[in-house]
Amino acid sequence: MRKAWAAYAALLTVAIVAGEYSNLSHGAFDVRTLANWFLTGVLLVATWGYALRRRIGAHRYWAPAFWVVLAATLISTIPAAMAGTTARLVTGVLLFLVAPAFYAAYRYAYRSPDIWHAEEQPT
Repeated sequence: MRKAWAAYAALLTVAIVAGEYSNLSHGAFDVRTLANWFLTGVLLVATWGYALRRRIGAHRYWAPAFWVVLAATLISTIPAAMAGTTARLVTGVLLFLVAPAFYAAYRYAYRSPDIWHAEEQPT
């Protein structure tokens, strides 16, 4: 299962980098882009940490980070939900593709005592 998570993390990383490169090549850049990069980076780091079963940073960081990234993602879907059927469909597909990353981030923060054994688990 560890290899499957690593493969997923690698594919997700490549897809995100390619997507952001495409956006930048079309001139799409503003403050939201920077915020998106930061939040996406947090999600990717948590996914890689879970996939590789490695500690990255302090354990106490990951529980609030998970909730911030999840909330920001859900809030960012509101404009897409109001933009029309095609935007809703694309958003739904993208959320489906990143759902395993959110699962990994949750497990990394809350359900990975084998990774964080030397530190206290958050409640």
